[in-house]
Order: sequence, then C-alpha cells, then structure tokens
Amino acid sequence: MITFKRAIMLCTLATLFCGAMAQNIVSGIVLDAETKEPLIGAVIAKPNGEKTVSDMNGEFKINAKQGDKLNVTYVGYENKEVNIANTQQNTVVALTKGVMLKEVNVVASIASARNKKAIGADVAHLDATKLLDKGQASNLSDLLDGRVSGMQMFQSNGKVGMPIRFNVRSGATLSMDRDPIVYIDGVRYNNSHTSDINTAQDAMSALNDLPMDDIASIDIIKGPAAAASYGAEAANGVIVITTKRQSTANAERGKLSASAKVSVGWSTKARAYTQFVNNTDINNFFVTGHNASAYASFTKNFAPGNQLFFSLNENHTGGIVPGNKDVRHALRAAYDLRQGAFALNFAVGYVNGNISIPQTAQGRNDAIWNLMRAQKPWGYVSERTWRAMKWKYDNDRLTASLRLAYVLPYDIKLETQMGMDLNHIEGLYSLPYGYLLGTNDEGAKTLSNRRNQNITWDWKASRQFELAPKWHLTATLLSQIVQRRETMNKTIASIFPADIDNIAAAAQRSVEETSFEQRTWGVYGEAFLNYDNRLFVNAGLRRDASNLIGRNVASIYYPSLSVAYNMGNAKMRTAYGESGRLPYPTDAFTYYQVKGMSAYGPLLVPGQKGNDNIRPERMREIEAGLDWTPARHQLGLTAYAQLTTDAIIYTPLLSSNGWIGNEPHNVGRVNGWGVELSWNWKAWQNAAKTADLNIFVTANYQGNRVMDTGGVDIENLPNVLKEGQPAYAFYYKEVTGAKYDATGKYIGASESDEYHYLGKPFPDFNGAFGFELRLLSNLTLSTKFNWALGASVYNQSFYNTAGLGDNLKKREDLRAQLAAETIGTEAYRNVAEQLARTERSRANYVEKADFLRLSSISLGYNANALAQRLTKGAVKGAKLLFTAQNLLLFTNYSGIEPQVEANGGTRQTRGMGSLSRDVTNAPSAKTFTGTLQIEF
Repeated sequence: MITFKRAIMLCTLATLFCGAMAQNIVSGIVLDAETKEPLIGAVIAKPNGEKTVSDMNGEFKINAKQGDKLNVTYVGYENKEVNIANTQQNTVVALTKGVMLKEVNVVASIASARNKKAIGADVAHLDATKLLDKGQASNLSDLLDGRVSGMQMFQSNGKVGMPIRFNVRSGATLSMDRDPIVYIDGVRYNNSHTSDINTAQDAMSALNDLPMDDIASIDIIKGPAAAASYGAEAANGVIVITTKRQSTANAERGKLSASAKVSVGWSTKARAYTQFVNNTDINNFFVTGHNASAYASFTKNFAPGNQLFFSLNENHTGGIVPGNKDVRHALRAAYDLRQGAFALNFAVGYVNGNISIPQTAQGRNDAIWNLMRAQKPWGYVSERTWRAMKWKYDNDRLTASLRLAYVLPYDIKLETQMGMDLNHIEGLYSLPYGYLLGTNDEGAKTLSNRRNQNITWDWKASRQFELAPKWHLTATLLSQIVQRRETMNKTIASIFPADIDNIAAAAQRSVEETSFEQRTWGVYGEAFLNYDNRLFVNAGLRRDASNLIGRNVASIYYPSLSVAYNMGNAKMRTAYGESGRLPYPTDAFTYYQVKGMSAYGPLLVPGQKGNDNIRPERMREIEAGLDWTPARHQLGLTAYAQLTTDAIIYTPLLSSNGWIGNEPHNVGRVNGWGVELSWNWKAWQNAAKTADLNIFVTANYQGNRVMDTGGVDIENLPNVLKEGQPAYAFYYKEVTGAKYDATGKYIGASESDEYHYLGKPFPDFNGAFGFELRLLSNLTLSTKFNWALGASVYNQSFYNTAGLGDNLKKREDLRAQLAAETIGTEAYRNVAEQLARTERSRANYVEKADFLRLSSISLGYNANALAQRLTKGAVKGAKLLFTAQNLLLFTNYSGIEPQVEANGGTRQTRGMGSLSRDVTNAPSAKTFTGTLQIEF
C-alpha cells in the first residue's frame, strides 16, 4: 500500500527526472570545417540570450532543454544553428569560413590577424589554394597580378626564373627600392635578386624559391596606412604568405589524408618578331620549353589541435631561350599543437634549385642583340661561342619558424616567434678554351659564393578588457628584431692552358668580396577598440632603430590610426599611417681606402663620405573607402593620398674639399594619389545551384609628382627626377623634323633646344577582369584579362639598332624609299621627315605601352564522383585542369613585349637608376599546362 508520504516522494522524483530530461548539459567541440582545427572563443548562444564560449581546445558546455536551437558563431565564419533534438553529448560543430567580404580574416598588422570588417585600411586577401584549383601559376606574379587592386606585377623578361617588378599604388618615391617586404609564416623573407655572374636583367629571382602549391593564403598590405606597424621598410607594402597546414579540405580526425598533383606542359614564344628586315634568324633562335611538376602532401590529424603536415615538390621548367632551365626540389613540414592554454606551431621548408640563365641582353656578346642588330646575325660573337658559354646557379634555401603561445591568468596572452631564412648560392660562368670571345680564346671562368641570412625574433603580449557592455579594448605590445646579413665572394679568372679550367691555372685572376649587415629593432604598441562589433578603432605606434640610419638619429617613430564602421552589408573605413624606406647600406658611413704603405704606416685616401644625420625616407598615407556586399555583389572602393618626405638625394662633393663622389641628404619630396576599385559579381545562377557565372573586375587610377629635389635635376637619361614631373619621367629633346644640307640632301634629325616630357614608366590606369563559369556542377571555365593605359617604355633595343645596325625594318624601308626619290622634291622631303623619326634620338624611342592581354584561360573538370566510384572510395577526389597563359596581346608598343624591365625588377640601389627600359629583353612565352589533382 502506497502511503501519502511515499506518493509525495514519487511525485518529487518524477518531477526531478522530467526536469533532468528536459534540461541537459550539452557538450561539444567547435572546429574549422576545412582544417579541423579547434576554434577558440566561438560563441554558443541560446534563444533566451544565455551563452558560453569555446575553450582553448574548442570545447564547450551549456545548459539547454529539448527543442532549443543553439546559434554557433565565430568571427570570419558562417553562423550555424544546431537543434538540441538532434544533438548528443560531445557533438562536433564544424563551421565553414565566411564567403562574404566582411567575414574574411586577414593579417591587419604585425600584431594580429582580424576579421576584415574590423580593419580600417584596404587589405587584400587571396585564397591561393582556391585560385590554383582554377588555374596554373608558375610564380607569384601569375597568382597575384590583376587579382589585387592597386598592385601591378610582372616578370622583367621572358626567361624562366627572372625577377618580378612591382608597381604598388602611386609609386611616390625617388628610390629604386620599390619591392614590398615579404613574410612567410611570420618570418622575414629575403627577396633580393642575385646577379653575381651575370647582368641585373638576367638576375635570379629569390621568389623562385616559393613553391606555389605550398601556399594557403596571401594577404597584401598595400601602403603605410595599413603597413605602419611593419616600420622603416614597409612603405612599398607587405606581402604576408601563409603556408598550408593540411593536405585536403576534408581531412578526418585520427586518419591520414593525402593529396597529389601532377602537371605537364610546354611553352613557346608568345609573339613572332616582325620588326626587322631579317626576322627569320631571331624567330628560329627560340625553342619550345617543356615543363613538368609533381606535388604531394600528407596530413595526420591526431586530435583537435594536434596535427602534422608534410609536402614534397619536384619542378622542372624549361624556357624558350636555348639552355634556360630551372630545376627545383622542395620539402616542407609543419606541426601544430594546442593543449589548453598552450599552443605551438612549427614549420620548416627546404628548397634545392639549379637554374641555367643564358645571357641574352645588355651587351655586345649577348644573343638577342647579335640577332637583332644587323641583317647578318652574330656580328659581335659567334653562335658557336655563345652556345658554349654557361651561366648557372646552384641554390639551397632553408626557412623555419617556431611560434609558442601561452595564456596566463587574467587572460594575458604571451607569444613569441623565432624564424630564419638561410640561403646559399653558388654561381658559375664558363667560357671553354678554344672559343673566341672578343680577343680571348683561351677560356674564362667566374665562381661566386653567396650566403644570405635573415633572422627574425618577435615577442608579443596582449590582453582584452571589457570597458562596458558592448565596449571592448585589446591592448598589444610587440617587439621585433630583424637581422639581415649578406656575404659574397667572387673569383674571376681567364687565360687557361688548353683544356684546364682550374682557377689556379689561370694566367689572370681577381677576387671580389662584399658583405652587408642590417640590424633593425622595432617596438610596436597597439590599442584596438571594439564597440558592439560595428565600430572598430585601431591606434598604433612603432619605434624603429637600425644600424643603417645616421648615428645622430636615435630612432624613428611611425604612427597609425584606422576606423571602420559597419552598417548591415556595408562598411565605411578610413586609415592613416606612416612608414619608410631605409637608406642604402653605406649612406650612413664614412670610410677611407688604403692606397699603399709608407714608412709611417698605411696611406689612406678618402673613399666615401657618409651622413651622420641620414634618416629613412618617410611616406605618409591617408585612405578612405567603402566595402559593400549587396546580394550577389562584393564591391570595394578606396581613395588614397601619399606624401613622401626625406627622400634621399645624392649631392656632388667638391674635390677641393678632399672628397670625390657624392653625399646623401634627406631633401626630396614626392606626392602621390590614386583610386582603386574591386568588384565581384555572381551574375547568374540556376535554380538547382549546379551552374553559375561569377565575374571579377579590378581597376586602378594612380599618379605621382616630384615636388622637391633640392633644386637640381637628377638624370639617367631619358629617365629624370625633376620637380613638377612624375618620378622617373622620360625627358629628352624632341625631334622637330628632318635636317638638310645646302643642296637639300637629308643629313639627319633636328632636335629641340629644350628638353620635353615624353612619358612615364607607370600607367595612369590598369587592372584586370575575368569570369568563372560553372556548368553541370563539375565543369568550370575561367579567364583573366590584364590591361594598362598611360605607361611608356624606352625602347633602347630599337634605339641601338637604328644607330648601330641595319636591321630595323621601318628605318631600312624609309632609307630605301629616300634613295629612290629626287633630292629637293616634296616626295623626298616627306620621306625624309618620316626617316627623321627613326633616327637614333632617345625621343624617337620612348613609346606608349598600352595593352590588353588574355593572361590565362582554364578549363577544369571535377571528377570526384567518378573517382570514388571507380576506386570504391579509395580516392576521395579528383580534378582535371587545362590552363593556357598569355595567349593574346593587343598593344600599341612596337617592341616584342610592353611589360619589360631592363634592370631586373627593382632593387636597392645607391642613387638614381632607370625604369621601363627595353634593352633586348627576351620575349614572353605562352604556356600550356595540363594538371591532374587527386585526394586520398
């Protein structure tokens, strides 16, 4: 018999049991859907506002009753709703990275990576993995050019392994140092070119050592408004590369996943020469280059926050110039560990390369000049001798980074990162015995040995404060030490006994040695204010000290301030920042040279006079913009203004004061400006979402003007630095017409007395556009077109041919016409006036170089379903891809290629250099590549 008390007890237990059934402790883990990495700080919220966040392992617990829906959010990822009815204990919530512009995470400063909606400057982010899934890229310029508004990049000439020229925003500087600095996994990368055994135009690019398939993403910080946190070398912007940590997008925890990629292809000369009387020999000189590469990667995901990655890459690339070939072998490994408050990230990469760069330009003994100059080719050097000469570099490169992070009590986050980039390059030039070069037929040999070293060490402390409801402040303090060291020694030998090329046997020998060290220490403080995830204010200040600045300059400060305000699908932003360009390594140092010995000791004479007060060139930049993401659109618009001061001008010294040469001073000033547009549009999608058309457009307008050069014109004609003109403008005497003798016979061109502006090396407008068409879910067609308007090129190839040869067709045709006309007649004078425009005057050969190029077209087929069916699930994914590059070019430039750079890109140079010169550059190639990708 049930008593009253027992009944009460049973009811109470039943109530408690029902409550327990209705209100559970729901537990789980939040992961990145692609990488399976735990997401720390993800917000798990109930409809009543109760919420929790995931811990250091991505795990969470929350009270919830049946029927509740949990909303899981994380910055940079799409929101996900989880129904409690379908939720079990230890559930896995996989979040997908956001596709909208405002949801993308980018490297905002040296201090942190942030959601793009929180950034007040225009920082571009590219998913390299997705881009390579849609098309082939053999180097960084293939991958980036046209994809980023405000930046133009191209190879300096058409051979394999050549340097890349960067045009970043307005180019408002007097310096030749115009390349962005590069960071890979947080480590400063040495991206200087190597020309120890050949000319600058035929230099080896350090960016060759970046295997494209190992790159996961690239963030491009384009100017001081965003790059101020990187300090005294970041005025040209910063490229931040993050390497892969996972083989496939669908790696499963606890299992080994793998991917493989094989590519084969060929390349040929993109355009035939038609500009000469004898085009046959120069067109027949070029060959078909054959390319093959293999890439494999493996991932072992042991547990959340515990993952190992390994990759191998083999790349053989043949150029269109005989003997031009690049062979690279690369290994890379990465390990990531996160346990509670501790995190460790380690990456190491090794590249071994062997590149042959036959010299084809900038000299009487080079191939293209000997084929271009005269109707009878090989006038200065025989083809037999040229083909016997060798120019080779053996290259070994090791990069490594180690990051350690720990969260102290009170949520103080400590982080340190150490990294190195070690590069050893051996160069060899050889002229065998018995081959005549100039007056030497007894052989020549040059051996070079170069060691480049970059060491980076950062430490950082940060903490977030809750100032009030919806108001949060993150304070960060960072210290960075960068040491860059380069040493090179070279032995030059000639005149060998027959068939002996040992350096010791040479009758003539000389030795060159150079060394360079740069040490920079920067301290950066940042305050980041967040109101309600809508208003973001970031203020920073960096202090830099370097051994390259004058001893009377203690340190340099670079401030920054940015504001971003989000309103639904739009963001308004503005930013201000300052950064610099360091002086040339010897600008701060005075030295003397030993010129012999006396009874009293060494005899010293003045060598170079440095400036104890020399400072880095300073660029100030302010920008404002709008990011808008209405339905099916992503639109970005940015306007900026730049002011460069303290530009370094080299003032001639008076020999009467005991010095020769010049002395650097901070007196130059340049203004720059521009507008940038980026637009992505999903133009069409079918109802089943199995087909769509996506269009992208980038467009830029930019300009600059030199405001102060210390009252002098600085010349490397036809390039000049002149007040009131663009930097490195083309400036020379114009050809005013034909000149005749007393009998009316044509005797040459007449030039103006005054110099005139003829053009500039940078375009007024440039950009790219293209589309991606997806059909039947698995077939894709994508294209990219690049274009530019307003740039000019100094065609020094044709200038030299006109004065030193007889092979320039338009000139030789006019000379033949003139010879057929009667002196003094109108017909004679008409031809003479045209002929005057072909004379060897620099003004005649500064040409417009507008162009429209079909840069790439790719056809891809996703064979995942077919591969899984044929292999019974052993293969998880497969894709076939065919890419053609540089298929079509429309240009008003008369040379073979409008995008050329005779100085081999841009580099750190003391004093004024030259820009946009075509000095018998090798033509660009068109390339065809087929690729098979497989995932296991």
